[in-house]
Amino acid sequence: MKKIFFLLLFFPFLAFAQTAPPVTKYITVTGKAEKEVVPDEIYFSVVLKEYMKDKNKVTLDKIEKEFTKALQEAGIPQGDLTIEQVYGQRWRQKRKSDAELLSSKSFLVKVSNPNIMNDVMDKVSPEAIENVKISHYTHSKMTEYKKELKIEAIKAAKEKAAYLLGAINEQLGEALEVSEYNHEPVVWDLNPVYAQTSNTMSGMTYDEGNSYEAGFKKIKVSYSVTVKFRIK
Repeated sequence: MKKIFFLLLFFPFLAFAQTAPPVTKYITVTGKAEKEVVPDEIYFSVVLKEYMKDKNKVTLDKIEKEFTKALQEAGIPQGDLTIEQVYGQRWRQKRKSDAELLSSKSFLVKVSNPNIMNDVMDKVSPEAIENVKISHYTHSKMTEYKKELKIEAIKAAKEKAAYLLGAINEQLGEALEVSEYNHEPVVWDLNPVYAQTSNTMSGMTYDEGNSYEAGFKKIKVSYSVTVKFRIK
């Protein structure tokens, strides 16, 4: 009776073990795609300040009109100019007994080419220019580039998996899992760096031949995709 009881307990376990799902063989690879682009949306931060001329203060209102007129003549749309910040009045000590309150204002200007800012700032009184520098930059087709790179990355992953499996005489099956890794655009530090703090734009120099595309910092857009494929 003891032997029969043991067999009755053991047979259900054998039946369960025989119906267990087969182990899925798979390979996991990472595909990467990248692209270098020259930015075509460059944002300049321009700080203009009041100044004294012939014992009279040149106001921000007059300076701003001069600045916006220069932008219009350069073909920059009004929508590409925004006010970043208006700085509170500050003391400018002319003499111990004579001080004037001076204000300044920061603007953000979007241009497609940094050369445009040379023409603009040449038409603004040098005394009114406190600071001109590049705030940030990007490309107008960045969203389109990102989509293209994601597709290229997943294709690269499939190609990699196929030739790796081919080396061991295995065949590639369908994708089981896809993981996307987003990368922030990386700036390649190419000369020159467009940063300027003096009253002129002379610090904005270019490579030999004055080539904007050759000299400006490039943006490297990169995307990686990890894919798990079934092995047939």
